[in-house]
Amino acid sequence: MPKVARSQEDRELIREKILDEALALISEHGFAAFSMRKLASRLGTTATTIYHYYTSKDELYLMILTKGFDMLYQRLVEIYETVSDPARRIRDMVGAYIDFGIRKANYYNIMFTSDAPKYRDYVGTEIEPVAFYEKQTALKLVDIASQALEDLDRGEGRFTPEEIRYFIIRLWSTLHGVIALYNSRVLQEVDENPEAVIEQIGRDLADEILSLINASFHGARIPAKKGGARR
Repeated sequence: MPKVARSQEDRELIREKILDEALALISEHGFAAFSMRKLASRLGTTATTIYHYYTSKDELYLMILTKGFDMLYQRLVEIYETVSDPARRIRDMVGAYIDFGIRKANYYNIMFTSDAPKYRDYVGTEIEPVAFYEKQTALKLVDIASQALEDLDRGEGRFTPEEIRYFIIRLWSTLHGVIALYNSRVLQEVDENPEAVIEQIGRDLADEILSLINASFHGARIPAKKGGARR
């Protein structure tokens, strides 16, 4: 009997299953040790079958990144659209970022701490369009954070794009540092209540950024930085 063609819904479910198992493998063993053969063994199928859904391990990796960045972006958009007070919006976004970094550590570690390839590594290859889409999805996080900070300016144009980017990098750097300490279990070795420490750091950091922005309203400008973000 000829094989019955799978419905689009069935194909999407299989693609999602493959993606989930690929995420687990990369999280456990790293991108360098990840292969379609190992993934097929984990799924109880053949590598040839997986190739019907994804062209390569690089496409799978990039799709994992894209999904992770989109999940985080959608959470920040939800906060942006439902929280009217600009200062509280920043605080809630900081909290959401920390929550994602800890609760979705398998995604977060691949997105931000992995030594796996970045967009520039795929330039000029057949998979560059997939890598470009992943990069654009990631950069939407910068866009929504920039908009949230610009809203504190209340449309008066007192911040340059370079200053906004500086605020974002300063905020992001500290948040990433404490999340990386937690996910590597180092923080748990030095404090008995690491979750409370992270929450307090998040609150303090948001307040610090808000105070710094308020100071800029009164003339303490942030030096412009040349060049944009690079991934």
